[in-house]
Amino acid sequence: MISKLGAILLFAIVNMHTVHAAKIDLKNSGVTINYLDSFDEKQSVVIKRMHDKTCKKVDGTNPNVIWGGDYANKSVNNNCKKTFVTTVGKVSPMIIAKGIDTYGELEVIDFIKKATKDENLMLIDARLSNWYEKGTIPSSTNISYKRFDKKKYPTEFEDTLETVGVEIVDGKYSFNEAKTLLLFCNGIWCPQSTWAIENLLKIGYPKDKLKWYRGGMYSWKMLNLTTVKP
Repeated sequence: MISKLGAILLFAIVNMHTVHAAKIDLKNSGVTINYLDSFDEKQSVVIKRMHDKTCKKVDGTNPNVIWGGDYANKSVNNNCKKTFVTTVGKVSPMIIAKGIDTYGELEVIDFIKKATKDENLMLIDARLSNWYEKGTIPSSTNISYKRFDKKKYPTEFEDTLETVGVEIVDGKYSFNEAKTLLLFCNGIWCPQSTWAIENLLKIGYPKDKLKWYRGGMYSWKMLNLTTVKP
């Protein structure tokens, strides 16, 4: 039995999320992002769910279509579905550490929008460069998870700290100018972004300056959201 107060709070929370989602029209107009790429050149991209015209005819109310066969009925046009490998990696928990926010797609887009006006926000693709070059989330910076490993790659580690605004003062790390980072990798089965976060926590990086996109590229591409090639 839900109390009256609980019912009111539940109503408020549900409606809050409904309004938030409704503000972002990813199906039609999308969200325009203006940013500087890794070569400091101005780029403009519209993040939206990219659908072929034939996909508008897919009956999303029919379970036999959505869940038929290999998660999509064979009759559904190939332009309207994707194929994913489902047998690799280990599934990550929803929360990797207390105090670190886990983001979904709308939160990622909101972060990207804010980052265009706030240089203290940085979206980091923690995958290796050969993965990054095949496509990434617009405006992301590629800092491989390996560069967060102080023991194996001390030089790269120091360079990475400089990139994210960490300074060394009197032999100690100073996070006064440290950026707020949103890290991601391939998906919920990929440990690269969590590995990077774990190494940042070891040196005392503030948890409130670390965010994690659990779904990563798989979730992003599953929803057919815009990707770019650097």
